Amino acid sequence: MSRKTLAAVAAAAVLTTAGLTACSSSSPGSSSEGPVTYMTWEANPMNDALDATMASFSDSSGIAVKREAAPNADYAQKLASLILSKKAPDFFWCTAAQGQNLAAEGLLYDWSDKLSSGDGLEETKFSPGSLDLWRTPDGELSGIPTLANTYGFYYNAETFEKAGIPAPEIGWTWDDLFSDLTKLKKHDPSTTPLVNQWVLLDATTGVSAYSVAHGGEPLVDSFIAPTEVGADATVREGAQRFADAIAAKEMTGPSYDGTNAAAAFANGKVPLLFGGQWLNETINQNDPGFEYGFAPWPVGETSAPQPIETNGVCSPATLEDPDAVWDTIAYMETTGFNESMATVPIAPIAYTPGTEGFYEGLQAQGGKAAASIEETAKYELAAEDKFVTSFLAPWAVKEADIEKTSWNPMLEGKKSVDKGVDETVAGIQGLMAK
Repeated sequence: MSRKTLAAVAAAAVLTTAGLTACSSSSPGSSSEGPVTYMTWEANPMNDALDATMASFSDSSGIAVKREAAPNADYAQKLASLILSKKAPDFFWCTAAQGQNLAAEGLLYDWSDKLSSGDGLEETKFSPGSLDLWRTPDGELSGIPTLANTYGFYYNAETFEKAGIPAPEIGWTWDDLFSDLTKLKKHDPSTTPLVNQWVLLDATTGVSAYSVAHGGEPLVDSFIAPTEVGADATVREGAQRFADAIAAKEMTGPSYDGTNAAAAFANGKVPLLFGGQWLNETINQNDPGFEYGFAPWPVGETSAPQPIETNGVCSPATLEDPDAVWDTIAYMETTGFNESMATVPIAPIAYTPGTEGFYEGLQAQGGKAAASIEETAKYELAAEDKFVTSFLAPWAVKEADIEKTSWNPMLEGKKSVDKGVDETVAGIQGLMAK
């Protein structure tokens, strides 16, 4: 998916939030006489697996559960329509940014008391940092984290071997990454060694993490509720390294459309592919004729911050039967995801007892790829030192515009690094001031 496409999706989500402001005083929630309803953005295989496990829950608990249909293509708009018409389901899939924004409008149920009670779920069993993404500046818990995305590098093991380069693994460094790109380019000048499929690696958040890993300061003091922004020499160093790699055609730039990147990797045309663990479903289905693996985010000279990104489930503010909804969510976290992910291994779960099914699903696939994805997921989820992969403040979508006009042209060599970074900092300062 290209950065332009992602920006459009993010814009739709913010427009959704803006449209909800006028109706922030009402939401129907569940009826004590009706089923607990929920809505996902998943594709049919995952929805079918969820239907099966939730049917088992209904049989054992006596709580009726019904999944509401939601087209993948316009999920944010669908959700907005349901809330505006007072027909929102009792809980629904949402991003951390949506959770923060909708909670700021008073539209979401605060799950703090339920979680702290220890009834069904235990706070200490969530992946370090995952709950923080869902806590608002006022201390409310806007949602419960569920699917946790991990990010890293799919590598063609045979290509690395032929080029005489050790394959990436846990503990590899940023210096290793950039050195490998140069060696891979020299080995086969006709290829672009690294295809950047997802907006993170060389974006503001990724370069901020690079800075921290090398003893520098982050770009902002917090990606959830930032109050200060600045760019030290290490931020600029990271930006320059990416700009140099793009100029040398050692990696794709920000205008690259990564829609078909996973298929290209599976066909042996891409030595190194940056993206999330979910891409394995596409790669595996294309049946690559070579051995491949998945390595995590690199480490720096002083630390090894790992990405943290979770989707979650949110509920409307005026639930009529929060106990039944909580019981349903708790079952999904502890049992439902284990059963469904064993069938369709898309993502690990932020609630660690619920992620064993994902690992079982990978193990059923077998091979180095599955083993390395499991290893990388466990490594990143367990890390105490984390960085948030995107801004979660209400103005976050507008930051994407700043990247488009200032940051990305810098990466593409259309502006100097100092100019691009300074413009980006000034732009973010302007957003924070508003």
